[in-house]
Amino acid sequence: MNIPFPRGLQGRFELAIAEGEYTRGETLRATDLAGRFQAPEDQAELVLLASYRKGLVDRVPQTEDTFQVLGLLKRGMDSVFTHTTKAGFKPRSQVRSVDIEPASPLVAEKLRLKVGSPVYRYVRTRYVDEQAVANQTNYIPFEICPGLEQDDVSRHSFQKLLEGKYRTATPEMEERFSMVPATEEDRSILGLPEGSQVLLIERTAVSATAWPVVWANIRVHPGRYQYVASLWPKAAELLRAG
Repeated sequence: MNIPFPRGLQGRFELAIAEGEYTRGETLRATDLAGRFQAPEDQAELVLLASYRKGLVDRVPQTEDTFQVLGLLKRGMDSVFTHTTKAGFKPRSQVRSVDIEPASPLVAEKLRLKVGSPVYRYVRTRYVDEQAVANQTNYIPFEICPGLEQDDVSRHSFQKLLEGKYRTATPEMEERFSMVPATEEDRSILGLPEGSQVLLIERTAVSATAWPVVWANIRVHPGRYQYVASLWPKAAELLRAG
């Protein structure tokens, strides 16, 4: 799927922010960006809006077209991959598919996008100590990480990839937990019998400007209590109750 998004301009602008060429609080408009990088103004506007979602810039109050630089922010909490490693477990992921697709009404609502906007659908199985723990599907606006299909995070943190290569920190996470019937795919990949339930974790990662950048559905094997208790203590209560 060919997406007409100015990746090159985005990369140059984000690199300039990372290298301190813009100071925190500095204001700019699309015309400023276009002039500096010799790019069309409509492309500069797309890059600024993407940077706003990522939390690299914020809108100046009471203006429509002026932004102020926030710069690179640190997340301040461990990723699931890092937390799992620190807990003494050995995590890895098997990426099953990475596709670009139009946002469904549900995905558009969760990510605050227009229906039909391009999003990545990133599907993987998470293993801990070589046991299949969860099926996970991430939905990400295309402009957050153009080129994601070329990245390998089988033994690395997806969160760290966003923070490093794509310069998108997520200082807040919103999570909901529930028990739901296992799908045929859940049963096949997680090795569950018919009639099983899985622990569903719905997670939204939010940038410094309060925009959602990743909506994740994590479907967890109900028999992996020790891992869930370490990674999601509140969710473990549901497994214990079951």
